[in-house]
Amino acid sequence: MKNAVICLCLALLCLFACNKKEDGKVLVTINNDKITMTEFNKELDKIPMNMKMMVASESGKKTYLDRLIIKKLLLSEAAKSNIEKDKEFENRLAEIKEQLIIESLLKKKLTSGANISDEDLQKYYEANKEKFRKDREINTRHILLKSEEEAKQVRDKLQAGEDFSDLAKKYSIDPNAKVTGGEVGFHPKGTLLPEYEAAAFKLAKVGQTSGIVKTQFGYHIIRLEGIKPPQYVPFAEVKDFIKQQLIQEKQKDVLDKYIEELKKSAKITINEELLKDQTPAAAAPQPESKTAKPEAKEAKPEAKDTPAGPKADTTPPKKETVPQSK
Repeated sequence: MKNAVICLCLALLCLFACNKKEDGKVLVTINNDKITMTEFNKELDKIPMNMKMMVASESGKKTYLDRLIIKKLLLSEAAKSNIEKDKEFENRLAEIKEQLIIESLLKKKLTSGANISDEDLQKYYEANKEKFRKDREINTRHILLKSEEEAKQVRDKLQAGEDFSDLAKKYSIDPNAKVTGGEVGFHPKGTLLPEYEAAAFKLAKVGQTSGIVKTQFGYHIIRLEGIKPPQYVPFAEVKDFIKQQLIQEKQKDVLDKYIEELKKSAKITINEELLKDQTPAAAAPQPESKTAKPEAKEAKPEAKDTPAGPKADTTPPKKETVPQSK
């Protein structure tokens, strides 16, 4: 057993030594510049984890190496052209440097001042539980037909006792019905076609079937398959969401207070009169055109004249979707 362990250690050392030796080898030569395996592997390590698979294969590594070669060629050309001494480049580099310095400062400040405990998360969840309330959902199954006459024929078969799922697989023009038997899955209000949804949510008992319902896609016969009553999303499922939200709110407070403290501790003097004199050329009054149409005078006030208020809700409206199978 002891000998086996020693052999294993020696094998690992040998493998490490071989890899290290291989890393020192020159992978590619570009004019007088060289890229070793060590440099190439360091470049590969910089790739984000979610993109690692793109360079896992031999072809992926070759593609990435080609990009590295192009990068070296462009840097070489930039050096020949003295790009780094170009005034515009220096100005741009100074701007980027300033931005990075500020970002680093704020990152350090915000990281140290925005700790959120599990207790804080739980308190927020309990105090805002209604935000995590899910409305009643229903699961339905449907048979979609082209014409009302076909729908009546299928309805008669249902009334005669034939199986709803079997009829959906046989007659429904919903492409998923062949596999699912017409099952749509659980949906809350506002996520299905209005006509379909209105009829489906009137069904009170599991197994109850609707009449013939017309939508833009044809004629539906709907059956209620299941009901989920209103419920609260468990804390464990929204914990990370709450944490991210609270961190953002707390960081904003920390940042606002930090900036306010900096302003208070600094001596800031603004020449307001001089600022008033600096009128942008684009804002200068323009002479009214002689050919302007009369109705132009009745134009609505510009947005800048509108009193400031809370931001509009930019959340896109819920789409009226066709009933989809699982």
